[in-house]
Amino acid sequence: MKLTTVAFRNLWRHKTRSLLSILTIVIACILGLFMLSLVTGMKSDMKRNILSYYTGSIRIRQAQFNRYDYLNPIHLYIHDLAELQQKLTAIDGITGAVGRIQVGGKIFSDTDPVSGEASEKFNAMAMGIDFPGEKDILKPRTLLVKGQLPKMGSREILIGHGLAAKIGVDTGDKFSFMSPTAARGVNAMTFEVAGILNSPMAEFNSSYFLLPLDTMQDFVRMKDGALELLLTTPEPEEAEIQLRRVETLLAEDPTLSSLEATLWKDQGDFYGMMGISELIYNILVIFFLLLGATVIINTTMMAIYERYREIGILGAMGMKPSELVRLFFLEALFAGIISAIVGLSLGTVLVLFLEQQGLNFGHALDSMNIEISSILYPDLKLYHVILMTFYTIGISALVTLIPCRKAARIKPVDAINAT
Repeated sequence: MKLTTVAFRNLWRHKTRSLLSILTIVIACILGLFMLSLVTGMKSDMKRNILSYYTGSIRIRQAQFNRYDYLNPIHLYIHDLAELQQKLTAIDGITGAVGRIQVGGKIFSDTDPVSGEASEKFNAMAMGIDFPGEKDILKPRTLLVKGQLPKMGSREILIGHGLAAKIGVDTGDKFSFMSPTAARGVNAMTFEVAGILNSPMAEFNSSYFLLPLDTMQDFVRMKDGALELLLTTPEPEEAEIQLRRVETLLAEDPTLSSLEATLWKDQGDFYGMMGISELIYNILVIFFLLLGATVIINTTMMAIYERYREIGILGAMGMKPSELVRLFFLEALFAGIISAIVGLSLGTVLVLFLEQQGLNFGHALDSMNIEISSILYPDLKLYHVILMTFYTIGISALVTLIPCRKAARIKPVDAINAT
């Protein structure tokens, strides 16, 4: 009889024990597939948010602004925005250049009719954008859930639904906003809510409102200027080529030498940490599978002790020690294959379901200034399935080599005479 047939038959001699061993590996397999898909989804989500909300493929700012950005030195802004945009879009590979102005300030609401003073103040961030130019970057129309987009040159704004609820405004309502200006003074302006937005980023929903760039330029005394320029390229992953061309332009023009261009991958540390996170998640997956594989080691050891005399008889009949090792190895291999098939099937169904429904973290990320959406969608890749197949079957089979060595050292005479 072939060893494979004997090994598969032996696997089901103790069905309950074998099923428990398989179940342990199945759970570890499902968890591993979910973790790998989740970290890939987080990385894709973070990249998408960085490109849309923070940098584009390349971001240009005053070098001194980058150095002191924690102080929000808005007097360090880019001058002659329209002229610079023309120069940048003439570079091969630059498909768009849009300016943005972002300032923090106070929203004043619920004016006291007696004193005329605002009874409530709310911290908020105002972002001036070119709504037509942002159609392929921030894509404000896709964020709109109520009302309409503000008209350029107007005092209409698009407000995050969380911020709107906090200050108690709806479309058609007005509020006043006060912030510092580029002239190192303070200015206030009254805006009308034209629309409500719902962004995938919780912090954006709870703190931001958008207004036309030209209105923002007037508001913060930044005529034909912007705090930053966001450049788009056909392939953000290959934007290093365009970055070098932009840097050459800035270096060769004396009027632009104070500007600094930065690649999207270099904005903040969190995205860079995602590569490390992928490695950590792979290590954790292996750890969980090894933890589950200890059950297989225990099952194999119990099988060896229970079949001690049987092993002796097989040895006396001419079975070599290497064949004994193969026999128990094949039993574990079959258990690993079954675990992989069941675990990967159930895990794939689970992850595909979560890809559609998402994992909603609700308000947990509201106060966290990181580039992650409040609803995360795992991203299952083919290499995840292949990797988990090798992990599950390989680890399940290899760990049995530890107890199998004991079976190979059993002497037939001692085993037959054992009671």
